[in-house]
Order: sequence, then structure tokens, then C-alpha cells
Amino acid sequence: MFRTCVVAAAVAACASSTLTVSTVRAQAGHYHVVKRMVLGHTRADYIIVDPVGRRLYGLGDMVFDVDKDTVIGKVEGGGGGYAIAADENRGFVRSGVLFDLNTLAVTGHLDTKGDGIRYDPVTHRAFTWEGTNAWVVDMKTGALIAKPNIGDGLESGVADGKGKLFQNVEDTGFVERVDTKSYKIEDTYKIPHCGRAQGLAMDNASRRLFMACDTEMVVVNADNGSVVSRIRVPSRADENAFDPGTKLAFNANRVDSTMTVVHEDSPDKFTVVEKVPTGGGARTCAVDEKTHKVYVFYYDGTSRETAQLVLAVLAP
Repeated sequence: MFRTCVVAAAVAACASSTLTVSTVRAQAGHYHVVKRMVLGHTRADYIIVDPVGRRLYGLGDMVFDVDKDTVIGKVEGGGGGYAIAADENRGFVRSGVLFDLNTLAVTGHLDTKGDGIRYDPVTHRAFTWEGTNAWVVDMKTGALIAKPNIGDGLESGVADGKGKLFQNVEDTGFVERVDTKSYKIEDTYKIPHCGRAQGLAMDNASRRLFMACDTEMVVVNADNGSVVSRIRVPSRADENAFDPGTKLAFNANRVDSTMTVVHEDSPDKFTVVEKVPTGGGARTCAVDEKTHKVYVFYYDGTSRETAQLVLAVLAP
């Protein structure tokens, strides 16, 4: 890659190759913890950044301003697991709480008790699921409109912005593709040697899924289920993340308190650019597409009763 270039064509190729490496390193920016906050005796789960409202949800009932990284309010009865419909100014918590995104005021309660949760902007529907149960909410009206069978044992999910919902089948390490209008399970991608599948993120532009498997981030073609790349990581993330602006994917590794950062060089090539200390055993992360900050949380304490929730903010 760095051999002397002796002809014009070779010079151009060499410069281009060197530039690509430099660009990858610049985009990664050497992530590091810039802020750490102890949030007390509360529980968190799937965290999510609303890039429009500039807020972070999922840390119990607390709501964060992601520009100032401070608590700005609460969603009464909220918890981990939110669907954010910025186009409808409505939020939905998997426990059934509906709320106004501007004021955070609770506007209703639905009979749901999901685990995974995702908003589909094509149908304006929120999906939440647990075991064999699923609930679908019309985010225009806030009404519960269906309880379809969209699979069993589902974990994380992502919407592709084209009317498809992709969900990990946790115990088998498979991915299901569901049509968000008909609720039909269109296909199941059987990913070999994944183990248990938890976190799932997506680059909607390149149609690449990032599966958090036992000791790998497995990159999957969302259109046909083929495995594009397998990237070794220290441990499986409960929730991973992808930043479309920098083309970086993030995997929080609880086993060694680090975060693996992977760059999408092209839809078929991926490079590990760094492994960053997070300060604690986080296995969940979310990214702000505007500032490129990554949020992780973990618990500090010797038991569930004494543990305190810690939020760490990492920036390039």
C-alpha cells in the first residue's frame, strides 16, 4: 500500500489508497469518554436518540438533551424501550405509555407489554413485541390497531424506511423480514454460527444489517440474507448502533468494558478502526447522527439493589 509510486497511474492509485486509510481514521476520530453521569438507582434498556427533537430516551423515565447532555424532563411511567414518531409528534413506550414529544406530557395508555420496539415511518406505525405476542400502534392517532403474529422469540429490530421490518430471532441467530403493512413474515435469513442474536442496526443506504452475535458483528445483505462480513468482537451487544454520516458501526463489549468501532469502507468491505474503553460493562449503545456522539450505559455496584446507573458519552 505504501510502496514508492513511479508512474503517474501508480502515484494516483497510491495517493487514493493512502487517502482512504486517512479518511477512515479521521472519521473514527479516536472516540473517548467526554462525560460520565451517575443517574441513581434506576434501570435502563433500549436507548434511542431522536435526531429531530434532539433528545435521548430509554434511561428509565429520564429524558436527555443530547446537545447539552443534561436531563431536561421525564416521561411519567416511562422506561426502557421507546418508539419515536417525530413526524407525528408522538412517542410510545413499550409498556403502553403514549406521550407528546414537545411537552413530554402523557397522552394515553395502551394495553401492551413489549420488549423490542421500533417505529416504521412508511406506515406511521409503532411495533413492539415479546415472546409470541406483538402489538401495532397507529402513531397518527395513538390507537392500538393490531396484535399480529410476526414471529417468536424476537429481540432487536430495525425499519428500513421502505416498509420492511427486520428482527433478530434471538435463540436461533436468524433474521426475519416482515412487511409493515400486511404483517407478513416474508423471509427468514438463517445466519450460520451466530449463536444468540441480540443487537441489530442497519445502514439503510447500502442495505446492510449489523447483527450482534455471540463473538462477532455479522454484516448481512438485507435484500437476500447473504453474509457479507464477520468481524470479531469481545462480546455480544444487547443493542448496537450505526452512524450513516460517518459510516461507523458500534458494538459495546460488556466483557472488557470497551466499544468496537467498525468503518464501512464499501458495502462489501469493513475495517475495525479502534476499540475504545467505556469505563464500565456497557452492552448497549445509541448514536446521535448530528454530533456523532455515542451513548452507553452500565451499572456501578456489587448487587442489583445497590447498583447505580451510569451514562457515558463518547465523542470523536
